[in-house]
Order: sequence, then C-alpha cells, then structure tokens
Amino acid sequence: MQLDLPLHPPSPLRGSGEAGSYTVFVRHRWARRYILRVLDDGTLRVTLPRWGSKRDALEFVRTSEPWIERQRQTTLARPAVVHPDEPALRARAQVELPEALRALAAVHDVTVARVSVRNQRSRWGACSAQGAITLNWRLILVPALVREYVMLHELMHRRELNHSRRFWRHVAVVCPRYQEARRWLLTEGQRLWAPLDGVPLEIR
Repeated sequence: MQLDLPLHPPSPLRGSGEAGSYTVFVRHRWARRYILRVLDDGTLRVTLPRWGSKRDALEFVRTSEPWIERQRQTTLARPAVVHPDEPALRARAQVELPEALRALAAVHDVTVARVSVRNQRSRWGACSAQGAITLNWRLILVPALVREYVMLHELMHRRELNHSRRFWRHVAVVCPRYQEARRWLLTEGQRLWAPLDGVPLEIR
C-alpha cells in the first residue's frame, strides 16, 4: 500500500465543458465519496469512488463552485518552495530516512525487509506485501511530526495492507496526531513538490 496516489495513477476520465478546461476526473477504488482538490496550478481534481457516476461528479462540481473558486484563489496566491541545494538534500535523505524508519520499526516491533529512498512522482511512501518500504526524499524537508506520521503509516501497513478502519485504528494508536499531519501534507506539503515536477502529491 502507498501513501498518496496509486503506483499507477488511474487514467483520467474525459473532462467536460460544464466543469471547465482545468478539471481532471479520476476514479479511485479506495475513495468512499466524491472528493474535490484544487492543485497548485489551479487545476481541479475530482476523485470518483468506484461506484460513482460522471453525472453525479459533474453535479458535485457545479454545486461546489463557490468553494472551488475560493480554493483556487488561495492556492494560486501561495508561492511554491524552491530547493536550491537538492543534491545535498537527497544525499542527506538517503542516510537519515532509512535510519529513522528502522528505529520506529524497532519501537513498534514491526519487521521491515528493505527501506529505499526515491524521487517518487506521486506518493510520499509505499509498503509492499513483502515488507519493502519506499520513502520520498522530500520527507527530509517536512516537520518531524509529519515525517514520523508517513513512516508510521507505512509501518502499519505491515499489520494491515489496506486502508480499512482497522488500519486507521493502528495508525491512531501509534500516531495520535496523524490527522494534523495529514492536513499538513494536503496543504503545505504540496508546495515542496510543485517547483520540481509540477505533479502534486496526494494522500489517501
């Protein structure tokens, strides 16, 4: 399981003139409801649950237009963070992140097969069924609470390889402030990504 977009992002559904040329529709098997997100470039991302319909998604967008406009104004007014020393930051991440994750794994008695640090285009972290955990090097830039949450999120997938209620109960036990960390990733966390690839990260 991974934190953010799936390993292979779902293909966008066709947009509609009703929703605007800056709207992208994606279907996500884990979504339980329709979700709207305004990305750093002002694009509206509409996530549909597996059972959702395009018609209902468009209606949701239409009725949410005032909120969408407010979010676009706020998002576009917030400058992106620039990383002038990216190579050094990546080198630091390669050393510090695996060490920190293994320390947390020991505290919570979780076995990890392998830890790697990469430049993922669509996720903060991932955990395979074999126990291999991958972390995004940008975690070296986030607050300690947020970084620890991402690591604990992936470690809890060693107990529950899904995003069920049981999984989130595990997360809540080891990281009581996880909701605060999730909010940070959905707001400030996007700014760490924008200047590098233009593809914002999500969390699910």
